[in-house]
Amino acid sequence: MTVRMENNFVDYVDLFDVAVETLETAPRRLFEKLMGVLLKKYHEEEIELQRLALEIDDMHVLPVDDLDEFYDTILDAVDDVKLFKKKLESIKKKEPLFQDLYEQMDALHTALLHYMDRMGQLEIRLMDEQKLSA
Repeated sequence: MTVRMENNFVDYVDLFDVAVETLETAPRRLFEKLMGVLLKKYHEEEIELQRLALEIDDMHVLPVDDLDEFYDTILDAVDDVKLFKKKLESIKKKEPLFQDLYEQMDALHTALLHYMDRMGQLEIRLMDEQKLSA
């Protein structure tokens, strides 16, 4: 997973690895700032997914051209989140900010699944509407 930060793409996992290293080798303040960036970006992504899921309820056309690609992309993101959570699993008890990040990743995981579910509901609703109008 990547996040766009000031026109640069930063890999979340790489930034996390830097944060882990910072915890052990740098001033606490730097570690807290890095973790704050990670937590904020993941939270923003979660909020955006929740917003998109809510918008789907009012749609009468599919907002994507290729549903298979949409589902593949979301499932890839879900897998990435699950892998990242697994990485956090071993260290979340070591530091409260790691626990916070684990909980945020869990919320992001839920938001991804909810968004995918809402798209599936829209797809079914549109098929039902087509059947009724035919």
